[in-house]
Amino acid sequence: MQIKLRYLLVFILPALILYSVFIIYPLIDSLILSFFSWSGVGARTFVGLKNFRTLFTGSFSKELLNAFSHNVYFFIMLTILELGLGFLIALMLASKIKGAGAFRVVTYIPNMIPLVLVGFMWVLFLNPQAGLVNQFLRAIGLGSLAQPWLGQANTALTTIILVNVWRNLGFYVLVILAAILDISPELIEAAYIDGANNWKITWRIIFPLTFSTFRTLAILIFIWSFNIFDMVYALEGVQAGPYRSTDVLGTLFYRTAFGGLGSGAVDMGLGASVTVFIFTIVMPVSILYVYIVEKRQRSA
Repeated sequence: MQIKLRYLLVFILPALILYSVFIIYPLIDSLILSFFSWSGVGARTFVGLKNFRTLFTGSFSKELLNAFSHNVYFFIMLTILELGLGFLIALMLASKIKGAGAFRVVTYIPNMIPLVLVGFMWVLFLNPQAGLVNQFLRAIGLGSLAQPWLGQANTALTTIILVNVWRNLGFYVLVILAAILDISPELIEAAYIDGANNWKITWRIIFPLTFSTFRTLAILIFIWSFNIFDMVYALEGVQAGPYRSTDVLGTLFYRTAFGGLGSGAVDMGLGASVTVFIFTIVMPVSILYVYIVEKRQRSA
């Protein structure tokens, strides 16, 4: 038993060291830093809860609420679009239509493109004058819909979300498709024999049996939605324009901790308090999800 434990520790230790260095240590250091004021150089100044008071009061609280509401909007829209479209496309591919294999590859290709390149591509595609999107709308007689998609406060955030869906949809399609293909074919055949149509089979058999997959994907979307930064940064930059209409907690943290064009004072301690705020949102939901899943597995 001791020999087995020794080998177990040998295999776990490298992963544990990496996890501690890159996850646990930065997390603890951010929590400690949130109680200090620090510009990134020189000594840290202990300020207690001042950073959190600044975070939730005064003018900064308006920026925080604005960014937080955009993260919530991200989560709602990504859940509807990525899971909804992912389920519909996965159903289509599971029906073994002609060319389904090639369509799987095409669907997943955007997920393989680096985010920086995705941002660069879509900035060109969405250019109000020469971009492919507006050119296409004009070509099919819908020129009245052509507009500066990333240059308007009322369209910029939704446009970024749609670009995010375009890039990540293939992942959700493949995961949901795997869950659908895992359903016993005999169960589907028995339903057809009993006279069930495609609609009833989808909502009475396929959806309930893949619900656990949807639940897992939804919690992943929740975590990613409140950690979103790279897509906004790639398309709108650190200022999250126009007029902060695409600002999220990630870009708010970046501007506060590291500064940016047009930013005021740089305070890594205040920036760390933003990350602590994000952590207090994501962590309880993740723990609750794990608790619910384990409870259902025990009762199953």
